[in-house]
Amino acid sequence: MKKLFLVSAISAALMACNSDDSSPLITEPTPQNVEGSIELVDLNSATVTVNGHTYSVDNVVYNGAVLQINDLKNDMTVVITPTANGVSSDNMQTYSGQDETQVRLNPTITGVITVLNGNTFTINGIELTFVHLSDDIEVGDWVMVSSLPAADGGYTVLSVVEFDQGLFDEDEIEGPISQLNESAYTFTIAGTIHVDYSNADIDDNQQLTNGQWLEVKGEWDETSAVFKAAEIEVEDYDDLGDDNEIEGVITWVANDKTSFELNSRGRFLINSQTEFDDGSRNQLIAGQMVEVNSVRQGEHRLATEIEFDERDNDDWDQFEFEEQTGVISNATNSDSGTLISFKINGMTILTDAKTTYDDDLNRYNIVNGMVLEVEGVILGGIDGDNVAREIELNDDQDDDNNI
Repeated sequence: MKKLFLVSAISAALMACNSDDSSPLITEPTPQNVEGSIELVDLNSATVTVNGHTYSVDNVVYNGAVLQINDLKNDMTVVITPTANGVSSDNMQTYSGQDETQVRLNPTITGVITVLNGNTFTINGIELTFVHLSDDIEVGDWVMVSSLPAADGGYTVLSVVEFDQGLFDEDEIEGPISQLNESAYTFTIAGTIHVDYSNADIDDNQQLTNGQWLEVKGEWDETSAVFKAAEIEVEDYDDLGDDNEIEGVITWVANDKTSFELNSRGRFLINSQTEFDDGSRNQLIAGQMVEVNSVRQGEHRLATEIEFDERDNDDWDQFEFEEQTGVISNATNSDSGTLISFKINGMTILTDAKTTYDDDLNRYNIVNGMVLEVEGVILGGIDGDNVAREIELNDDQDDDNNI
């Protein structure tokens, strides 16, 4: 996130001058684990600035390949982590030295450009637009696309960087999945791209569920218009350490401002201990750019600090449905008993991996006749699916109706 710290530096200096010389300066701690977009690459000092913090660059990697610092470009999305004993976090490459800082490229889409028309291009079957697309990029080039989720379920492109096509042997797509068909080993990613995962290795043998954000590596088949997956990883924030900071866009906020979703990947809780910089809790709205520090709290993550930046745009309001309160009907469950969909006030609402349940509700015990309050989003465009993000019992419901 692009911030200047001149005012803070001057204030700190003045405080030091007006205090006991033995008093240490109070400086903002720099998190070890950071996810965000590159603001500045300094080749002279071999440093990179992400989320307002500057790090020395010891290693640059992507998919196990060792790259150079001059491969880094502004607005690329990256993950910065320490590599204790010189071993990278993915254990795919060993380095000399200890406590080195690794910059791992974290693109949303990689592959070959198959169609190019001005600033609009197609990669892995996905049509994207980037106003700053380089004139040097041509059809047939292999590129890395860094992006954030867009209000309509697509992508807001941050950067497009060309690489030697022979350097990497896989294509990649990240995005939310839908239309999962476990018997046919297929799903749709980003609402439009069909994926065949019949021969894919799923990281940690995780169960796939509609609504998850996946990183899918494999090969785009232009002839069949199918992405053939070789590796799949569920992307969320469950395994973050406590010394972390994530930059991104808020993709959903609970009406009572007690939780929000970041980058369509994970939810963060908010309580009285959450600190707000350059804003307040009332400014938590979909489309808002933020930096989030968090800690693990039971099965959830608690946002300890939220720093505000510019808002993405106002389109996000169109993709949330008004809170619905009423008696549910037409509840549909999977073979394993999990809730798939239901109707409330005549509206059909789906559930997915990001649906949360309050008041002792869960995906197994919701039945017709319950009086519920439901918040959610519209996925796949204005006429897309209504998907629940939070389900709870209505406050006025009789005790007899409680589960």
